Amino acid sequence: MYLSGSKWNLRKKRRRTNPWRVLLILVFIATAVYFWQIYIPTIPPPFIPTPTPTRSPASFVLEAESLFDSGKLEQTEAAYLEAILANPREPVHYIELARVRMFAGKFEDAETSARDALVLNQDSALAHAFLAWSLDFQAGNAEDRLTKSELMVEALQEVETALELNQNIPEVQAIYAEILIDTNLENYETALGHARAAVALDNSSLEAHRALAYVWEMTGNRELALESYEAARSLNSYLPRLHLDIGNMLRAMGDYDGARESYLNAVALSPTSTEPLTYLVQLYAGIGEYGVASQYARNAVELDPANPRLRGNLGRMYYHNGVLDEAIVQFNLAVRGGQSDEGVWVEGLPLKKEDFRIVEFYYTYGLALAKRNSCEEAIQIFEAILQTVPEDEVAVFNAQEGLILCGELERPPTPDAESSPAS
Repeated sequence: MYLSGSKWNLRKKRRRTNPWRVLLILVFIATAVYFWQIYIPTIPPPFIPTPTPTRSPASFVLEAESLFDSGKLEQTEAAYLEAILANPREPVHYIELARVRMFAGKFEDAETSARDALVLNQDSALAHAFLAWSLDFQAGNAEDRLTKSELMVEALQEVETALELNQNIPEVQAIYAEILIDTNLENYETALGHARAAVALDNSSLEAHRALAYVWEMTGNRELALESYEAARSLNSYLPRLHLDIGNMLRAMGDYDGARESYLNAVALSPTSTEPLTYLVQLYAGIGEYGVASQYARNAVELDPANPRLRGNLGRMYYHNGVLDEAIVQFNLAVRGGQSDEGVWVEGLPLKKEDFRIVEFYYTYGLALAKRNSCEEAIQIFEAILQTVPEDEVAVFNAQEGLILCGELERPPTPDAESSPAS
Protein backbone atom coordinates (compact mmCIF):
# COMPACT_ATOMS: atom_id res chain seq x y z
CA MET A 1 0.00 0.00 0.00
CA TYR A 2 1.40 3.37 -0.98
CA LEU A 3 0.65 6.63 0.72
CA SER A 4 0.01 8.86 -2.20
CA GLY A 5 1.00 12.55 -1.78
CA SER A 6 2.80 12.04 1.51
CA LYS A 7 5.59 14.45 2.35
CA TRP A 8 7.56 11.48 3.64
CA ASN A 9 8.18 10.11 0.20
CA LEU A 10 11.70 8.68 0.32
CA ARG A 11 12.38 9.04 -3.39
CA LYS A 12 13.83 12.57 -3.67
CA LYS A 13 14.37 14.36 -6.92
CA ARG A 14 18.04 15.05 -8.01
CA ARG A 15 18.97 18.68 -8.51
CA ARG A 16 20.75 19.52 -11.77
CA THR A 17 24.49 20.35 -11.51
CA ASN A 18 25.41 23.98 -12.31
CA PRO A 19 28.29 23.86 -14.86
CA TRP A 20 29.45 27.41 -14.07
CA ARG A 21 29.84 26.52 -10.46
CA VAL A 22 32.05 23.52 -11.36
CA LEU A 23 34.18 25.65 -13.65
CA LEU A 24 34.65 28.21 -10.91
CA ILE A 25 35.81 25.52 -8.50
CA LEU A 26 38.29 24.14 -11.04
CA VAL A 27 39.72 27.62 -11.66
CA PHE A 28 40.13 28.12 -7.93
CA ILE A 29 41.94 24.77 -7.55
CA ALA A 30 44.28 25.53 -10.50
CA THR A 31 45.08 28.97 -9.06
CA ALA A 32 45.91 27.45 -5.67
CA VAL A 33 48.19 24.82 -7.25
CA TYR A 34 50.02 27.47 -9.27
CA PHE A 35 50.47 29.74 -6.26
CA TRP A 36 51.92 27.06 -3.99
CA GLN A 37 53.88 25.02 -6.53
CA ILE A 38 55.15 27.70 -8.94
CA TYR A 39 55.03 31.18 -7.45
CA ILE A 40 55.93 30.60 -3.79
CA PRO A 41 59.25 28.77 -4.50
CA THR A 42 60.49 31.78 -6.54
CA ILE A 43 60.17 34.17 -3.59
CA PRO A 44 63.55 34.52 -1.78
CA PRO A 45 63.50 33.76 1.94
CA PRO A 46 63.37 36.84 4.15
CA PHE A 47 66.57 38.31 5.66
CA ILE A 48 68.84 36.52 3.10
CA PRO A 49 70.81 38.78 0.69
CA THR A 50 69.95 38.52 -2.96
CA PRO A 51 72.75 36.63 -4.74
CA THR A 52 74.80 38.65 -7.23
CA PRO A 53 75.68 37.25 -10.66
CA THR A 54 79.00 35.31 -10.70
CA ARG A 55 81.67 36.80 -12.99
CA SER A 56 83.25 34.51 -15.53
CA PRO A 57 87.02 33.82 -15.44
CA ALA A 58 87.27 35.34 -18.93
CA SER A 59 86.05 38.69 -17.64
CA PHE A 60 88.82 38.76 -15.02
CA VAL A 61 91.39 37.86 -17.67
CA LEU A 62 90.24 40.70 -19.93
CA GLU A 63 90.45 43.07 -16.99
CA ALA A 64 93.94 41.80 -16.13
CA GLU A 65 95.18 42.27 -19.70
CA SER A 66 93.91 45.84 -19.74
CA LEU A 67 95.54 46.59 -16.38
CA PHE A 68 98.86 45.11 -17.54
CA ASP A 69 98.81 47.31 -20.63
CA SER A 70 98.42 50.27 -18.25
CA GLY A 71 101.32 49.14 -16.10
CA LYS A 72 99.15 48.56 -13.04
CA LEU A 73 100.92 45.40 -11.98
CA GLU A 74 99.45 45.01 -8.49
CA GLN A 75 95.92 45.30 -9.81
CA THR A 76 96.80 42.94 -12.67
CA GLU A 77 98.02 40.38 -10.17
CA ALA A 78 94.79 40.73 -8.18
CA ALA A 79 92.67 40.23 -11.32
CA TYR A 80 94.49 37.03 -12.26
CA LEU A 81 94.05 35.76 -8.71
CA GLU A 82 90.31 36.36 -9.10
CA ALA A 83 90.36 34.42 -12.37
CA ILE A 84 92.08 31.55 -10.55
CA LEU A 85 89.42 31.60 -7.83
CA ALA A 86 86.74 31.44 -10.50
CA ASN A 87 88.47 28.58 -12.33
CA PRO A 88 91.35 27.03 -10.34
CA ARG A 89 91.86 24.25 -12.89
CA GLU A 90 93.04 26.48 -15.74
CA PRO A 91 96.89 26.46 -15.98
CA VAL A 92 97.00 29.50 -18.29
CA HIS A 93 95.84 31.74 -15.44
CA TYR A 94 98.80 30.64 -13.32
CA ILE A 95 101.22 31.15 -16.22
CA GLU A 96 100.01 34.69 -16.84
CA LEU A 97 100.20 35.40 -13.12
CA ALA A 98 103.82 34.20 -13.14
CA ARG A 99 104.58 36.56 -16.04
CA VAL A 100 103.08 39.55 -14.25
CA ARG A 101 104.97 38.76 -11.08
CA MET A 102 108.23 38.58 -13.03
CA PHE A 103 107.74 42.11 -14.36
CA ALA A 104 106.77 43.22 -10.86
CA GLY A 105 110.04 41.83 -9.46
CA LYS A 106 108.30 39.17 -7.35
CA PHE A 107 110.51 36.33 -8.50
CA GLU A 108 109.77 33.84 -5.73
CA ASP A 109 106.02 34.38 -6.13
CA ALA A 110 106.44 33.90 -9.89
CA GLU A 111 108.15 30.59 -9.20
CA THR A 112 105.18 29.48 -7.09
CA SER A 113 102.70 30.39 -9.85
CA ALA A 114 104.72 28.56 -12.51
CA ARG A 115 104.97 25.44 -10.36
CA ASP A 116 101.19 25.58 -9.77
CA ALA A 117 100.68 25.65 -13.53
CA LEU A 118 102.90 22.59 -13.93
CA VAL A 119 100.82 20.70 -11.37
CA LEU A 120 97.86 21.16 -13.73
CA ASN A 121 99.81 20.64 -16.96
CA GLN A 122 103.26 19.10 -16.76
CA ASP A 123 103.68 19.48 -20.53
CA SER A 124 103.24 23.25 -20.63
CA ALA A 125 106.30 24.73 -22.32
CA LEU A 126 105.42 28.22 -21.10
CA ALA A 127 105.11 27.06 -17.48
CA HIS A 128 108.57 25.47 -17.63
CA ALA A 129 109.97 28.61 -19.29
CA PHE A 130 108.56 31.03 -16.73
CA LEU A 131 109.72 28.77 -13.91
CA ALA A 132 113.21 28.88 -15.42
CA TRP A 133 113.02 32.68 -15.76
CA SER A 134 112.07 33.10 -12.10
CA LEU A 135 114.94 30.85 -10.99
CA ASP A 136 117.38 32.77 -13.18
CA PHE A 137 116.46 36.08 -11.56
CA GLN A 138 116.62 34.56 -8.08
CA ALA A 139 120.10 33.29 -8.91
CA GLY A 140 121.07 36.84 -9.85
CA ASN A 141 119.98 38.04 -6.41
CA ALA A 142 121.48 35.12 -4.49
CA GLU A 143 124.13 36.11 -1.94
CA ASP A 144 126.20 32.92 -1.88
CA ARG A 145 127.74 31.11 -4.80
CA LEU A 146 126.35 27.68 -3.97
CA THR A 147 122.75 28.86 -3.99
CA LYS A 148 123.38 30.82 -7.19
CA SER A 149 124.89 27.76 -8.88
CA GLU A 150 122.04 25.46 -7.83
CA LEU A 151 119.41 27.89 -9.07
CA MET A 152 121.16 28.34 -12.41
CA VAL A 153 121.43 24.58 -12.96
CA GLU A 154 117.72 24.13 -12.33
CA ALA A 155 116.85 27.15 -14.49
CA LEU A 156 118.80 25.72 -17.41
CA GLN A 157 117.13 22.32 -16.99
CA GLU A 158 113.66 23.84 -16.95
CA VAL A 159 114.17 26.06 -20.00
CA GLU A 160 115.70 23.16 -21.96
CA THR A 161 112.58 21.15 -21.14
CA ALA A 162 110.45 24.04 -22.39
CA LEU A 163 112.42 24.17 -25.62
CA GLU A 164 111.97 20.43 -26.16
CA LEU A 165 108.22 20.73 -25.62
CA ASN A 166 107.72 23.65 -28.02
CA GLN A 167 110.45 25.69 -29.65
CA ASN A 168 108.00 27.81 -31.64
CA ILE A 169 106.93 29.93 -28.69
CA PRO A 170 108.80 33.29 -28.73
CA GLU A 171 108.87 33.58 -24.94
CA VAL A 172 110.51 30.15 -24.67
CA GLN A 173 113.24 31.16 -27.12
CA ALA A 174 113.69 34.52 -25.36
CA ILE A 175 114.04 33.05 -21.89
CA TYR A 176 116.41 30.38 -23.19
CA ALA A 177 118.62 33.14 -24.64
CA GLU A 178 118.74 35.01 -21.31
CA ILE A 179 119.58 31.93 -19.29
CA LEU A 180 122.26 30.82 -21.75
CA ILE A 181 124.09 34.14 -21.47
CA ASP A 182 123.71 34.14 -17.67
CA THR A 183 125.12 30.64 -17.47
CA ASN A 184 128.24 31.48 -19.44
CA LEU A 185 129.17 34.56 -21.45
CA GLU A 186 130.88 32.28 -23.95
CA ASN A 187 127.38 31.19 -25.01
CA TYR A 188 126.73 34.63 -26.48
CA GLU A 189 126.54 33.51 -30.12
CA THR A 190 124.02 30.77 -29.37
CA ALA A 191 122.10 33.10 -27.04
CA LEU A 192 122.00 35.78 -29.71
CA GLY A 193 120.63 33.26 -32.21
CA HIS A 194 117.79 32.27 -29.90
CA ALA A 195 116.97 35.90 -29.04
CA ARG A 196 116.77 36.76 -32.73
CA ALA A 197 114.61 33.67 -33.31
CA ALA A 198 112.23 34.90 -30.61
CA VAL A 199 111.83 38.27 -32.34
CA ALA A 200 111.36 36.53 -35.70
CA LEU A 201 108.61 34.37 -34.26
CA ASP A 202 106.72 37.36 -32.89
CA ASN A 203 107.90 40.92 -33.42
CA SER A 204 105.27 42.11 -30.92
CA SER A 205 106.62 39.94 -28.08
CA LEU A 206 107.81 42.04 -25.16
CA GLU A 207 109.97 39.21 -23.82
CA ALA A 208 111.59 38.67 -27.22
CA HIS A 209 112.82 42.25 -27.62
CA ARG A 210 113.88 42.41 -24.00
CA ALA A 211 115.90 39.19 -24.34
CA LEU A 212 117.65 40.49 -27.44
CA ALA A 213 118.47 43.71 -25.59
CA TYR A 214 119.79 41.76 -22.61
CA VAL A 215 122.11 39.65 -24.77
CA TRP A 216 123.43 42.80 -26.47
CA GLU A 217 123.94 44.39 -23.04
CA MET A 218 125.83 41.41 -21.66
CA THR A 219 128.15 41.42 -24.67
CA GLY A 220 128.92 45.13 -24.32
CA ASN A 221 126.90 46.31 -27.33
CA ARG A 222 125.20 49.16 -25.50
CA GLU A 223 123.81 51.01 -28.50
CA LEU A 224 122.15 47.86 -29.86
CA ALA A 225 120.94 46.98 -26.36
CA LEU A 226 119.38 50.42 -25.98
CA GLU A 227 117.67 50.07 -29.35
CA SER A 228 116.11 46.73 -28.38
CA TYR A 229 115.10 47.94 -24.91
CA GLU A 230 113.36 50.91 -26.55
CA ALA A 231 111.61 48.50 -28.93
CA ALA A 232 110.32 46.59 -25.90
CA ARG A 233 109.24 49.82 -24.24
CA SER A 234 107.30 50.83 -27.35
CA LEU A 235 105.14 47.73 -26.79
CA ASN A 236 104.34 48.79 -23.21
CA SER A 237 105.64 52.11 -21.93
CA TYR A 238 104.13 51.62 -18.48
CA LEU A 239 106.42 48.87 -17.19
CA PRO A 240 108.99 50.20 -14.67
CA ARG A 241 111.44 47.38 -15.47
CA LEU A 242 111.96 48.63 -19.03
CA HIS A 243 112.59 52.20 -17.88
CA LEU A 244 115.23 50.91 -15.47
CA ASP A 245 116.89 48.88 -18.23
CA ILE A 246 116.99 51.89 -20.53
CA GLY A 247 118.28 54.07 -17.69
CA ASN A 248 121.11 51.62 -17.06
CA MET A 249 122.12 51.72 -20.72
CA LEU A 250 122.03 55.51 -20.85
CA ARG A 251 124.11 55.78 -17.67
CA ALA A 252 126.68 53.34 -19.04
CA MET A 253 126.86 55.47 -22.20
CA GLY A 254 127.41 58.66 -20.17
CA ASP A 255 123.95 60.16 -20.74
CA TYR A 256 123.25 60.99 -17.11
CA ASP A 257 120.31 63.30 -17.81
CA GLY A 258 118.62 60.63 -19.90
CA ALA A 259 119.32 58.01 -17.26
CA ARG A 260 117.88 60.20 -14.52
CA GLU A 261 114.72 60.77 -16.56
CA SER A 262 114.29 57.02 -17.12
CA TYR A 263 114.82 56.25 -13.42
CA LEU A 264 112.35 58.95 -12.39
CA ASN A 265 109.80 57.49 -14.83
CA ALA A 266 110.24 54.16 -13.05
CA VAL A 267 109.73 55.87 -9.69
CA ALA A 268 106.50 57.46 -10.94
CA LEU A 269 105.22 54.13 -12.28
CA SER A 270 106.25 52.17 -9.17
CA PRO A 271 106.27 54.58 -6.22
CA THR A 272 106.43 51.80 -3.60
CA SER A 273 109.50 50.11 -5.09
CA THR A 274 112.99 50.81 -3.74
CA GLU A 275 114.77 49.61 -6.89
CA PRO A 276 114.43 52.81 -8.96
CA LEU A 277 115.58 54.85 -5.96
CA THR A 278 118.64 52.63 -5.57
CA TYR A 279 119.56 53.24 -9.21
CA LEU A 280 119.22 56.98 -8.63
CA VAL A 281 121.57 56.66 -5.65
CA GLN A 282 124.13 54.93 -7.86
CA LEU A 283 123.71 57.55 -10.57
CA TYR A 284 124.32 60.54 -8.30
CA ALA A 285 127.06 58.83 -6.31
CA GLY A 286 128.81 58.04 -9.58
CA ILE A 287 129.06 61.74 -10.42
CA GLY A 288 129.99 62.76 -6.87
CA GLU A 289 126.67 64.35 -5.87
CA TYR A 290 126.42 62.57 -2.53
CA GLY A 291 123.93 65.02 -1.04
CA VAL A 292 121.30 64.17 -3.66
CA ALA A 293 122.28 60.50 -3.46
CA SER A 294 121.71 60.59 0.31
CA GLN A 295 118.20 61.93 -0.20
CA TYR A 296 117.22 59.12 -2.54
CA ALA A 297 118.87 56.56 -0.25
CA ARG A 298 116.84 57.95 2.65
CA ASN A 299 113.64 57.72 0.59
CA ALA A 300 114.40 54.04 -0.05
CA VAL A 301 114.89 53.38 3.67
CA GLU A 302 111.56 55.06 4.42
CA LEU A 303 109.86 52.63 2.05
CA ASP A 304 111.58 49.55 3.52
CA PRO A 305 113.01 50.46 6.95
CA ALA A 306 113.80 46.86 7.95
CA ASN A 307 116.11 46.32 4.96
CA PRO A 308 119.75 46.25 6.17
CA ARG A 309 121.17 46.72 2.67
CA LEU A 310 119.25 49.94 2.21
CA ARG A 311 120.52 51.06 5.61
CA GLY A 312 124.09 50.28 4.56
CA ASN A 313 123.60 52.11 1.30
CA LEU A 314 122.36 55.18 3.16
CA GLY A 315 125.36 54.91 5.49
CA ARG A 316 127.72 54.92 2.47
CA MET A 317 126.14 58.09 1.11
CA TYR A 318 126.29 59.82 4.49
CA TYR A 319 129.96 58.84 4.86
CA HIS A 320 130.95 60.19 1.46
CA ASN A 321 128.96 63.36 2.17
CA GLY A 322 130.90 63.85 5.42
CA VAL A 323 127.92 63.22 7.72
CA LEU A 324 129.82 60.68 9.86
CA ASP A 325 127.53 60.49 12.89
CA GLU A 326 124.50 59.67 10.74
CA ALA A 327 126.59 57.23 8.72
CA ILE A 328 127.58 55.35 11.90
CA VAL A 329 123.93 55.07 12.97
CA GLN A 330 122.94 53.49 9.66
CA PHE A 331 126.01 51.22 9.44
CA ASN A 332 125.41 50.02 12.99
CA LEU A 333 121.92 48.88 11.99
CA ALA A 334 123.14 47.35 8.72
CA VAL A 335 126.09 45.48 10.23
CA ARG A 336 125.13 44.76 13.84
CA GLY A 337 121.35 44.98 13.57
CA GLY A 338 118.98 46.27 16.20
CA GLN A 339 116.00 48.52 16.62
CA SER A 340 115.86 51.78 14.70
CA ASP A 341 114.73 55.10 16.14
CA GLU A 342 111.39 54.48 14.43
CA GLY A 343 110.96 51.23 16.34
CA VAL A 344 111.70 48.94 13.38
CA TRP A 345 113.86 45.86 13.94
CA VAL A 346 116.72 45.43 11.47
CA GLU A 347 118.57 42.13 11.04
CA GLY A 348 122.33 42.69 10.74
CA LEU A 349 124.34 41.47 7.75
CA PRO A 350 127.15 38.98 8.51
CA LEU A 351 130.46 39.57 6.75
CA LYS A 352 130.65 37.40 3.60
CA LYS A 353 133.64 37.43 1.29
CA GLU A 354 131.52 36.67 -1.78
CA ASP A 355 129.36 39.76 -1.26
CA PHE A 356 131.47 42.80 -2.13
CA ARG A 357 128.76 45.26 -1.11
CA ILE A 358 128.57 43.91 2.44
CA VAL A 359 132.38 44.00 2.61
CA GLU A 360 132.21 47.66 1.57
CA PHE A 361 129.67 48.35 4.31
CA TYR A 362 132.08 46.89 6.87
CA TYR A 363 135.24 48.77 5.96
CA THR A 364 133.36 52.06 5.43
CA TYR A 365 131.73 51.59 8.83
CA GLY A 366 135.14 50.97 10.36
CA LEU A 367 136.58 54.10 8.75
CA ALA A 368 133.69 56.22 10.00
CA LEU A 369 134.27 54.90 13.53
CA ALA A 370 138.01 55.53 13.27
CA LYS A 371 137.45 59.12 12.16
CA ARG A 372 135.17 59.59 15.16
CA ASN A 373 137.84 58.17 17.50
CA SER A 374 135.79 55.05 18.26
CA CYS A 375 138.83 52.91 17.59
CA GLU A 376 137.98 50.03 19.90
CA GLU A 377 135.00 49.12 17.72
CA ALA A 378 136.75 50.07 14.50
CA ILE A 379 139.76 47.80 15.16
CA GLN A 380 137.45 44.80 15.65
CA ILE A 381 135.89 45.45 12.24
CA PHE A 382 139.25 45.89 10.50
CA GLU A 383 140.63 42.70 12.00
CA ALA A 384 137.52 40.79 10.89
CA ILE A 385 138.03 42.08 7.35
CA LEU A 386 141.69 41.04 7.27
CA GLN A 387 140.78 37.56 8.47
CA THR A 388 137.71 37.05 6.26
CA VAL A 389 138.68 38.67 2.94
CA PRO A 390 142.50 38.75 2.81
CA GLU A 391 142.38 38.40 -0.98
CA ASP A 392 140.23 41.53 -1.46
CA GLU A 393 142.83 44.23 -2.16
CA VAL A 394 140.41 47.15 -1.79
CA ALA A 395 139.06 45.88 1.52
CA VAL A 396 142.54 45.12 2.89
CA PHE A 397 143.82 48.57 1.87
CA ASN A 398 140.93 50.33 3.63
CA ALA A 399 141.29 48.13 6.72
CA GLN A 400 144.99 48.97 6.94
CA GLU A 401 144.24 52.67 6.50
CA GLY A 402 141.79 52.43 9.36
CA LEU A 403 144.34 50.69 11.57
CA ILE A 404 146.85 53.45 10.76
CA LEU A 405 144.24 56.06 11.78
CA CYS A 406 143.78 54.23 15.05
CA GLY A 407 147.55 53.98 15.64
CA GLU A 408 147.64 50.19 15.33
CA LEU A 409 149.90 50.31 12.26
CA GLU A 410 152.58 52.66 11.04
CA ARG A 411 152.29 54.03 7.57
CA PRO A 412 154.96 52.42 5.38
CA PRO A 413 157.61 54.80 4.06
CA THR A 414 157.13 56.19 0.58
CA PRO A 415 159.37 54.91 -2.24
CA ASP A 416 161.00 58.37 -2.44
CA ALA A 417 162.04 58.23 1.21
CA GLU A 418 163.46 54.73 0.79
CA SER A 419 165.56 55.70 -2.24
CA SER A 420 166.98 58.93 -0.81
CA PRO A 421 170.83 58.74 -0.82
CA ALA A 422 172.60 58.95 2.50
CA SER A 423 174.71 62.12 2.99
